[in-house]
Amino acid sequence: MIEEDGFRPEKEYKHLGYNQLSLRHAVSQAIGLNAPGGTIVLYVAGTAALLTFTFSKYPDGAFAIPLILLMALIVYSMMSYSSYEFSKYLSSSGGYYTFVANGLGRGLGLTTALSYISYQILSFTGFGILGFIGFAYAILPSLGIAVPYVNILWIPVTVAFILFVSFLIYKGIKPSLKYVSYAILIEVIFFVATSIYLIGVNHASLSIKPFTAIPVGGNFIILMAMMVYAIGSFVGVGGSIPIAEETKNPKKNVPRSIIASIIILGVTIILASYAEVISWGYVNMSSFGTGAGIGAYPVLSIYKNGFAGMSLIPFVVLLIIVINSFFTATVSLGTNASRVIFSLSREGVVSEKLSRTNTRGVPVYAILFITIVSLAIVLSTGIAFELLYPGQIIDALLYSSVFLLVLESPISYIVHILTNTSLHMYLKKKGMKTHIFRHIIIPGISSITLVAAIIAAVYFDLSAPYIYGVYGSLVWVAIIAITVVIMYTRYRNHLDNLGDFTL
Repeated sequence: MIEEDGFRPEKEYKHLGYNQLSLRHAVSQAIGLNAPGGTIVLYVAGTAALLTFTFSKYPDGAFAIPLILLMALIVYSMMSYSSYEFSKYLSSSGGYYTFVANGLGRGLGLTTALSYISYQILSFTGFGILGFIGFAYAILPSLGIAVPYVNILWIPVTVAFILFVSFLIYKGIKPSLKYVSYAILIEVIFFVATSIYLIGVNHASLSIKPFTAIPVGGNFIILMAMMVYAIGSFVGVGGSIPIAEETKNPKKNVPRSIIASIIILGVTIILASYAEVISWGYVNMSSFGTGAGIGAYPVLSIYKNGFAGMSLIPFVVLLIIVINSFFTATVSLGTNASRVIFSLSREGVVSEKLSRTNTRGVPVYAILFITIVSLAIVLSTGIAFELLYPGQIIDALLYSSVFLLVLESPISYIVHILTNTSLHMYLKKKGMKTHIFRHIIIPGISSITLVAAIIAAVYFDLSAPYIYGVYGSLVWVAIIAITVVIMYTRYRNHLDNLGDFTL
């Protein structure tokens, strides 16, 4: 049976609705998943705090955050090159695991699938949910708003937030992405324009130092260690890959969306970080990474006080955009995770129920699964850190968010390392022409850098609670590995069709 758009799957698998999304939607999905507003507030402050507390010998080290982010962007661009190449040939909601299964085989394909779902859900919970709750708890008292029942209110708010996001994902991908596309356009324009303004106002403080290793005493190993955390600033670049089969002309539009996302996110986030550190000033940088600023977020103080003559308008707009940024990220992350689970189900790897869709082609049971797992992760993590830091609810929520973000970083690296390794193998299997530089050297440099970054994080023994995330990720990876071994040895027949569906 030939589908209405001319594509013919090799077998009669269930599928999601074809030709629903344009290039604009694909780019919006990627940038929305990344949440530039939330990233600029949370990741810049988090990176500064991590660097300052862990490497106290360099109290002004946070001045190098623009360089750390630039390094992270370069590495993530190399990480994304293999995805860019693969997406020219394979289009499936299985995304990365479809790439790996067709290059390295079904066992490593399953490893990729479990790793991808893990880091999407951990980002959904750590960044989208706990990041938002921690942000709200941190800034409300600074704005003179008292939070009632401060130790328990976050629980019903979190439950309501997750259920609301799940409902929007359930309503269908096109309506949600239509909203996201307009919101992202406003978000990017706002940060680019305000960053240029802040740089202009503080032109006397302009310096090349933020793009050098001088603030950390020329120690590039420290910069590498920080990149383990900061690289999460660009996780949205491949956000359009799992919605490929719902995108028009996916073999052209998905690769284009990857390039567009790298450019837009790189310019927006790095420009904003440079504006932040320049506005704060090198002589004050030691306070930048120690919780100074409204709700421990320096950028909020900058936007409240750095726009003379505009009153509080930029500050209020910033708050609205950041809150919306967390919201759009959760929708995009949940959407992608549900697509990959749907794909595993239709290929017989997990229960058939998870591939059942409603009349709008929405994978209802996959969304329900994500909702339940996300609620369990958020509540257990939040409560655990509340017990670890009694009487410090704001710190507990912020630490729980950072814990999950650090936890997911090495897991996401596994996805990219396996994708990098798969590219050359896939092209050789298909008898296609290969290029040493494009298909071996670039992916190889990316993988080596990721391994080095993980080793650096363990070697430097990052301060608590950050190190909890590093160790937690090692445990999580071990669980994934054990699961794959069990599936491959005892239930191998469930993997027979893994990675088969592609347009």
